[in-house]
Amino acid sequence: MRIGVICYPTLGGSGILATRLGLELAKKGHEVHFISYEKPLMIPEEGRPNVTFNKVPVYEYPLFKYPPYTMALASEMVRVSREHSLDVVHVHYAIPHSTAALLARMITRVPYVVTVHGSDVTILGDSASYGVINNHSLEEADALTSVSHYLAGEAKKRLNLRKSVEVVTNFVDPGVFYPAAGGADASGANGMIQAVHVSNFRPVKRIQDLVEAMDIVAGRTDRIRLLLVGEGPERVEIEQLVGKKGLQDKIHFAGYRRDVPDLLRKSQILLLSSENEGFSLTVLEGMACGLPCISTSVGGVPEIVTDGVEGFLVSPHFPQLIAERMLQLGEDEALRRRMGAAGRKTVETRFTPEMVVPRYEEIYRRIVG
Repeated sequence: MRIGVICYPTLGGSGILATRLGLELAKKGHEVHFISYEKPLMIPEEGRPNVTFNKVPVYEYPLFKYPPYTMALASEMVRVSREHSLDVVHVHYAIPHSTAALLARMITRVPYVVTVHGSDVTILGDSASYGVINNHSLEEADALTSVSHYLAGEAKKRLNLRKSVEVVTNFVDPGVFYPAAGGADASGANGMIQAVHVSNFRPVKRIQDLVEAMDIVAGRTDRIRLLLVGEGPERVEIEQLVGKKGLQDKIHFAGYRRDVPDLLRKSQILLLSSENEGFSLTVLEGMACGLPCISTSVGGVPEIVTDGVEGFLVSPHFPQLIAERMLQLGEDEALRRRMGAAGRKTVETRFTPEMVVPRYEEIYRRIVG
């Protein structure tokens, strides 16, 4: 099939999942055309067979305070659909991609699938600025999917959708994300324990709670360090908080990295402190690398992690709970290994490309007819 993939090119979960899905589809022989304002960061520099990138040209004009990206995207979708005879368009993250897909379908009649990922439902989806058009664009989609049962329920409730929402989870390649040789590391250099958090530094991630937790941990042990991977609008604020608490030697900032699997393999604990998550691809990646996770029990996370099995679930906004579990895992190597092995098994039995990608192919075939 010839498939158009529309996504944000940044390191958010929706862009990562969309890119991975497109690359997996291309490996299976499908012709995949990515359409965005920049090349998705997860597409390898050397490119891939059956994969093309189409940049959306946005015309700047003094009259526009905000250039009309939705129209530019829809126009590029029409061009690509016509030039490459697309069979289906798959848009990730509803706003504004689903509306652009609806506009394009009015011209090309190419069906479109929408996958909602999180804040396009829970934060922006029903807002006064976007709600009416977002709802209509989703209702008109030829198929609508969600990455978790939690998010599917929220979409139906918050957006008052009549349309059915199919749940197709995120996935991770266990051949890319795998434990360190001989299993997850018992400890790092000099017996140190490294906890790692990977995110795009947005308010919903509550990274300040990790700093507060680390402040508690540092008062009890000198063996645990925290590595913060990623970039985003709150990074400067978090760096200032770290400095204010004098934790510069306990908390390190890695910035944007392409070697996330290697960083996970060099760590011993995965942390997630979000106040909401549609699914959490980061948790899945950590589990695939054999790391026990400590996560807030929010959104779709409990659909991945069973408390006490693959890791620990804690209430959001309680740094002291995160600190207690960090200390517990830091002191118990056997527990880390047991939870890490359970997480790896969960990924291998539920969240691999071989299990998830065919679900999307089935949806494509159904709506193309």
